[in-house]
Amino acid sequence: MDNTEHKKQQRRSLASRMNLLFLSVFLLFTLLIIRLGFVQIVHGEHFRSQSELTKNVVASVQTERGKMFDRNGKLIVSNIPSFALTYIRVQGAGHEEHLRYAKKITSLIEMNTKRITERDLQDYWILKQGMEEAYKMKLTEEEINSEELDDKELYRLLLDRITEEDLQPIKESEEDMQILAVKRELDSATNMDVTFIKKGLTEKEVAIIGEHLDELEGRFGISSTAERSYPEGGQFYFGNTGQIPEEQLRSYLLKGYARNDFVGVSNLEQQYEGVLSGKDKTYTFTTKGGTPVGSPRIHQGARGHDLVLSVDIDLNKKIGEILEENILKARSNGDGPVTSAYAVMMEPYSGEVLAMVGRELDGGKFMDRSYRTLQSSFEMGSTVKGATILAVHQMGEAPWINDMPIVLRGSGVNLTFSSFDRNRIGTVNDIQALEQSSNIYMGMAIGQFAGFRFVNNGSSYQAIVTNGQQFQQTFQKLRDVYSSVGLGVKTEIDLPNEALGYRGGMPITAPGMLLYYTIGQFDTYTPIQMAQYASLIANGGYRVQPHLLKEVRYSTGTDKLGPLVSKYKTNVINRVDNTADEIERVQKGFYEVTHGRNGTATYYLQDTKIAGKTGTAQISGPGKYNLTFVGYAPYDNPEIAFSVVVPNVNGGSINKEIVKQMVEAYNDRHKPEEKPEDEEEGTGEGAEGDEVPEEESADENAAGN
Repeated sequence: MDNTEHKKQQRRSLASRMNLLFLSVFLLFTLLIIRLGFVQIVHGEHFRSQSELTKNVVASVQTERGKMFDRNGKLIVSNIPSFALTYIRVQGAGHEEHLRYAKKITSLIEMNTKRITERDLQDYWILKQGMEEAYKMKLTEEEINSEELDDKELYRLLLDRITEEDLQPIKESEEDMQILAVKRELDSATNMDVTFIKKGLTEKEVAIIGEHLDELEGRFGISSTAERSYPEGGQFYFGNTGQIPEEQLRSYLLKGYARNDFVGVSNLEQQYEGVLSGKDKTYTFTTKGGTPVGSPRIHQGARGHDLVLSVDIDLNKKIGEILEENILKARSNGDGPVTSAYAVMMEPYSGEVLAMVGRELDGGKFMDRSYRTLQSSFEMGSTVKGATILAVHQMGEAPWINDMPIVLRGSGVNLTFSSFDRNRIGTVNDIQALEQSSNIYMGMAIGQFAGFRFVNNGSSYQAIVTNGQQFQQTFQKLRDVYSSVGLGVKTEIDLPNEALGYRGGMPITAPGMLLYYTIGQFDTYTPIQMAQYASLIANGGYRVQPHLLKEVRYSTGTDKLGPLVSKYKTNVINRVDNTADEIERVQKGFYEVTHGRNGTATYYLQDTKIAGKTGTAQISGPGKYNLTFVGYAPYDNPEIAFSVVVPNVNGGSINKEIVKQMVEAYNDRHKPEEKPEDEEEGTGEGAEGDEVPEEESADENAAGN
């Protein structure tokens, strides 16, 4: 085939392919036109109605939180009302629109610029330059056109090349910083959520914004808000409010909260969030194509319920003063470098906590360390001996024991164990052992069940451990009894983050530690655990849950109590596995501690109606002790139970002095008032006569989140 004929065939083949291509394009366009016609003719009305579809979208603003009152109706947590500038972001609102709004708002209010970050400044610099110009200024042509760099990588590269010199003019411009402060708040808003641009508006700012609201396209408003205040001073158990923690955000959103809502983040504010938070003020928008149409419908919502706490705030303050005075007195008496003291007082039958107080001397100034009554643990010493006697009765018969030192030797053990005052005790039973705080009684009474054999050498006992398995079973039994009275376990108080204390392991290779365990020098316990244990002795063996909530009340919007919603029900966690007679023997022992001829606290407390147990726990360092006390009063009809812990003392009686003054302070506040004979009884503010049908249980709202 010659060259001419070959070229003709190529031209014919090319023409055929071109015709096929044109035919394919024609068919595709035909199908597209048919499809468009089908959509417009058959479904046109549907899509037209969808584009014009209206929806109701709800945004919300939190209402005022419930207040807190003490048991006597004194306001202790309140709200300081204020006003805030709010913004509701709509679909499609971006940086350019927010910049326009920010410039307008800056002329109306003054913002705090401290929250502006380096990244905020960089983004604002880019926005001022314009994205295209910023790229040209900081990136090369090759980088801008590179197929290896996506948009995110290009932007990150751009940010990296913005220098401090570029940002300095913005930092030096008050106008730019004000605009940026507004814009960063606008940018943080989510679609159709109410965002606070500025809280705490001045009266002047409220007036100016009100005059210009119509210029802000209905996206902005003025809303009332409130900050927590503490008329009687802050207490740790009140807790704090704050923005929703990131790890809990999903949970709160599912409950209907908005991202920018403030919630309780600690202690009672957190525990009773579901009671305190109330019902939000809502804005219902009618939207068309995602854009609001007209003004929103506003529902004002309702305040949160008020809490009546079990605490007596004035007693709380008085106990704080007592702790401070006695710390200073002990230091001046040469009782050692005493710097802190802790006290808890509660009702033994109801579990109502009256006071939780801690003070620490730091740099010559007293600091409130009341949280340590819940979150710090200490070796409590002999105050636990009431629990040890209960364990003795559970394991068998309480013996009579002659108090002499115990010597434990062999297998690397060289231990001499004795009572604090080894010369005066003699032969004692369980009651007398409590009265005189016999260490030997506790160690031998429990040791006999643990397989210890005690050989009387005339002036001491030689202790021999004979049964390892029996030792472990007895040790665990003692720990179980301690747990049943509240030692080393959570009291279940209605506060989060309660500490358990330190729990030592099973001392298999150091069996002598059992002796120290029986006298409170092995595990550590918190002051609130000790108060629960004292309550159990006082009330006849019932471990009652301590609680700070007493009642929930409807809010009146004033500083007065409203009608009753619900009361906190007493919760008995367990009863100790002892008979009434056995518990009475411990009560008798506690009475003898403060009133017996040889009682360790008789000298200080014999003129009172206090029963209790002293404790002296030796801690690290020579001559250093924790001085402690647990007890209740009056001993014949207990109204209060309490614990006192004073760490790092060389000696003295600071624990007993504090107890005496605490009970006197309580009695002073509960003296019967003399009333004129013609005075009539009335229900008074917030009395039972105001009770309404129970709407919700305080217990059910305890978790809140």
